[in-house]
Amino acid sequence: MQSIARKKLVSLTIEEGTLELYPDEWGAPPFDPTNEREILQLFDHYVTNHMPAHLLYIGDSEMRIVGRGELSKLIKPKMPEPGELGKIQSRQDAIRELVKPVLEYANFSHRWLREGEPTFQDISEGRECGGGGFHKLSRFCEKARELGYRLAWSDTCCIDKTSSTELDEAIRSMFRWYRNAAICIVHLADSLDVQQMNDDVWFTRGWTLQELLASLSIKFFNKEWEPLCRTGLPNDKHDVQLMNGISKITSIPVEDLQHFSPGPTQIRKRMTWASKRTTTRVEDAAYSLVGIFDVSMPTAYGEGEWAFHRLMEVIIQRCDEWDIFAWAGPSSSHGISAVIPRSPRCYCPFDMSNFPEERKDEHNREVHGDKKFVLTRQGLQIKLLVVYGKLEPQHDGTHRFLVPPRFTTSAPFAPVVIRTSCSIDKYREFTLGIVNYERGQHRGEEVGVLYPQKYYLCLLLGRSGEGKELHKVNTSNVLTVRTTFPGWGSHEPLVVVWL
Repeated sequence: MQSIARKKLVSLTIEEGTLELYPDEWGAPPFDPTNEREILQLFDHYVTNHMPAHLLYIGDSEMRIVGRGELSKLIKPKMPEPGELGKIQSRQDAIRELVKPVLEYANFSHRWLREGEPTFQDISEGRECGGGGFHKLSRFCEKARELGYRLAWSDTCCIDKTSSTELDEAIRSMFRWYRNAAICIVHLADSLDVQQMNDDVWFTRGWTLQELLASLSIKFFNKEWEPLCRTGLPNDKHDVQLMNGISKITSIPVEDLQHFSPGPTQIRKRMTWASKRTTTRVEDAAYSLVGIFDVSMPTAYGEGEWAFHRLMEVIIQRCDEWDIFAWAGPSSSHGISAVIPRSPRCYCPFDMSNFPEERKDEHNREVHGDKKFVLTRQGLQIKLLVVYGKLEPQHDGTHRFLVPPRFTTSAPFAPVVIRTSCSIDKYREFTLGIVNYERGQHRGEEVGVLYPQKYYLCLLLGRSGEGKELHKVNTSNVLTVRTTFPGWGSHEPLVVVWL
């Protein structure tokens, strides 16, 4: 009997996402869904760790702030009916069947007004609020009630912003709160219909990107608080025509709109989604991306552009994608590394279709670029394929990087057009550092492999004065170089640099 119980415990633990039992689980009795005390413990644990710190209770036409403690008193978990016991074999089953259904809440996504948004103190103290902000909140609660919800959450009044601890928790948890919500109600204040969405400011704000991606179920309302679409679908993410329209506006693929998975991957692609969005506070350009990349960092309003620098440091520590360096514009003014961009604006769209096709080796690893780059006290340590040449100024204010012929009369690389406002007089020598070479072996040495008639991402590097170190030179365009040599390919040595 004990072996059967142990097998059951193992299966339950794996269902909960753990591959091994905790020491105190071994030999313990299996989960009992009829144990009211255990269900209440699960309920309290879920409220404390997965629900927002404050919600709006909107049952029976009222609207008041409730905290987690009051929520546990106001709402109780379901207890299973005899016919439901077969569906509840684990704690995760109990949370899904007994806890979450009674805690469903609606989230609000909207464009903040310049002034007049109701605060946590306004609602919790019952102050008389007028103006557009309170009217907007009231209409949101009205729509949430119509959809059958007793709980609602709005970023205007459900965060006590006088508490730095609560504000920090809210920013770190925001993606999860939108992901866990039963529905996200979106108010497009500039649109009457789908045709007017192109000019709606909601699609230009930083925080609404996270809200759009995190929400599994969403409902759009126009400026008059009428459904934007008349399809009758409960979830507008299932409206293919609407998702195609939003994809065109945002450049986000429909698959990502409908099934976005957060994490420190596809960094460049996701940064381009944020590159044209704006935030009122400089720091929010970083804080609004924390959940999208599934990273953790403390918040500190007042730090300015330091916030995005810190975000990029955290992302680089968990990322091995070479195209994270495919950006243009000013680098961060903080720290010592020039490979960290100043803001998401640096990730401008550009054509990568002529780059060598990504492929994997026999160990299922991507073969392009240095996968082991790392931030150090000396800057970013990375292996690059370095190409020497000269920089020639042009009449239009640009420069051309020219690589001289090597073994034939023709140059092995096409000229590279470079736009930079940096002073280049301080550099005595220039090179290109090719980033996405193919890793290979030649005579027992690691080399970079380049193929003819292909484009490669590169960085402009300069060596100043008598120094030996190479430094990244900022440019206003993402640099790519095209190989022009004949044959099957070329083996080139790799150089470790600190940028």
